[in-house]
Amino acid sequence: MARELRIDGLLIPVEKDGAGEYLKAAARRLGIPAAGIGVVRILAKTPVFGDRRQFYYELSLAVRVPAGYKNKENFPRYAAKPVMRYKPAPAGPRPVVIGFGPAGMFAALELIEYGLKPLIFERGKKLEERHADVRRFIKERKLVPESNIQFGEGGAGTYSDGKLFSRRKNTSYAGKVLDTFIKFGAPPEISYVSKPHLGTDLLRRIVANIRNHILARGGEIHYGSKLTDILVSGDAAAGVVINGSAEYLSPAIYLAIGHSARDTFELLHKKGITLEQKPVSVGVRVEHPAATINLIRYGAKYGNFPGIGAAVYSFNYTNRRTGRGAYTFCMCPGGEVVNASSEEGLLALNGMSCAARDSAFSNAAIAVTCVPADYGSAHPLAGFKFQRGIERKAFLAGGGDWRTPAQNLSDFLRGRRSSALNRNSCAMGTRSADLAGLFPAFITGTLRSAFKQWKKESPLFVADDALLMGPETRTTSPVRIRRGKNFMSINMRGLYPIGEGSGYSGGITSSAADALKAVEAAMNRGATYWASGSDPVIL
Repeated sequence: MARELRIDGLLIPVEKDGAGEYLKAAARRLGIPAAGIGVVRILAKTPVFGDRRQFYYELSLAVRVPAGYKNKENFPRYAAKPVMRYKPAPAGPRPVVIGFGPAGMFAALELIEYGLKPLIFERGKKLEERHADVRRFIKERKLVPESNIQFGEGGAGTYSDGKLFSRRKNTSYAGKVLDTFIKFGAPPEISYVSKPHLGTDLLRRIVANIRNHILARGGEIHYGSKLTDILVSGDAAAGVVINGSAEYLSPAIYLAIGHSARDTFELLHKKGITLEQKPVSVGVRVEHPAATINLIRYGAKYGNFPGIGAAVYSFNYTNRRTGRGAYTFCMCPGGEVVNASSEEGLLALNGMSCAARDSAFSNAAIAVTCVPADYGSAHPLAGFKFQRGIERKAFLAGGGDWRTPAQNLSDFLRGRRSSALNRNSCAMGTRSADLAGLFPAFITGTLRSAFKQWKKESPLFVADDALLMGPETRTTSPVRIRRGKNFMSINMRGLYPIGEGSGYSGGITSSAADALKAVEAAMNRGATYWASGSDPVIL
């Protein structure tokens, strides 16, 4: 009987990348003819681009070998991941999910796996309508506060680079997230490439597929449905009020709000739900021609090489005296800078890439760490006031018509306004401004120190073709909804704060994984849910 083995550390020149070469490399390592083996699965594929004379991919493969193969090298056996079996949840009321971004979507999907039919409330619009509003905002400059790059089906992550890697060591949950995306239309390679991404165009299709799956299995999604109150019985959540009128009774509420749902956090504070400040990072977007970044990262030989994609980068800086640092965040190779505002008169930016990452520009946030002491108040929501102050200055600096304040990097370092701005990707236009005027002095000072350090490390990165745009304020949530190890609010039973907005993750994968863990925790403790066939109680 044939056996399946795992082979690691296979180096494939990028010029020869392909299934045929993988098979040959595996055969050479095993010491048998290629005709005698078969590739079962690619387990990992990592770029090895350190030597500019020759780029490689390092692969790990699961291969099938003949029954008589003598495994002298003791290659480990490969075993496919077991299929998870779900025990149906006990009968009871239907669960409620607030928000339909990554955390909300995956909470709903997991609840359905347990045989439940969740009620989902999303303050924004259905994705197709949301996308039309985003395009209209770009063209007509009329913001729809509940339907934009921050709010609507799919959440803020739908309009991003669509990165799917996680910094947290939650491998099994992250793997399940990737497998789920593949199930709903993502390419299989996201399960094995080192830093997978989807791109906003592909993400929109996947989100629509997830929506249809949830609806087909009895879940309900209500759009234009904003949480305006939480019904309480003793120290437990008893239901929700939507749009100030409709009441839905439920003993389990998964709160998957985004980091821009500032009014919802005000509601939670008024309800006495324990919140706490947390650090946030604030800064600018830096944009270069993609060709410049490719040259910096790939060198002359591979700068225009097809197939390896637009180059990515990462920089970090720490001021040893102050302990404050700056770092690159949400790098979007071959992407664009987008207006991610969600409140009138407050301007915020983000970066976005499509799946092909084929724009002429590459951008990243350069974010400075800000701690609660920087907010100027001990109030748990002071971080929002801190962000809003910067966003208001940016709106005015852009001329009050949603143009983005911008400054050539070289001029920012010299402390002068740019007489002519570099070409850029910002579809709503840019306006020359002194970006130092947007931020507290410690942010401006840290940014300048960081760029001066990086100029020594990579002169082309801090060169005349770089443009700064600001501000980047929505890197994460500046507040956390306190919860226990059981994933419930520490002072309101049945309320499960999950995802990035609640302060427990950062990015698509970790937010989705957080939701999976929360639902699992609820099921393990024998939570009583609404019977799958019962209707919600609407008062």
